[in-house]
Amino acid sequence: LTLSCAQSMGFFMSILIPNSQMALLLAPSITLFFFIIGGFYIPLSNMHWGIKWASYISFCRYGYGALMVNEYAGRTIPCSEDTVAISIGGTDECPLPGEAVYESVGIDGPFANYFFNIFVCLILNLFFLIGAYAMLRRSK
Repeated sequence: LTLSCAQSMGFFMSILIPNSQMALLLAPSITLFFFIIGGFYIPLSNMHWGIKWASYISFCRYGYGALMVNEYAGRTIPCSEDTVAISIGGTDECPLPGEAVYESVGIDGPFANYFFNIFVCLILNLFFLIGAYAMLRRSK
């Protein structure tokens, strides 16, 4: 679903930016910006409040949130007998609850709901596709 949303956004931007050289400059920059603020590189909990607002329009945030919740919700991470210890979110709890993993990167509240994240990805996908269709119809 995240890939479909990315393709729809690319389609939308290719219609929105009529000059091909400008599109080649802007499209990768905008996509990379969405990846950075989506929580992959900078955890949402560490993101500066001045830029955190932009993460709410990033399809990457919702795809990443759905992935994290799907992977860790309701699971426990067992302790290891090795000397290497995992400390996530400043807790030394063992076994580590899976919810602590995605809460430590800032996925909490309604964003910790798998179906909410999927729903927002679908809405963004539809927005990009309907917007692209409307711009194509207007261009004739």
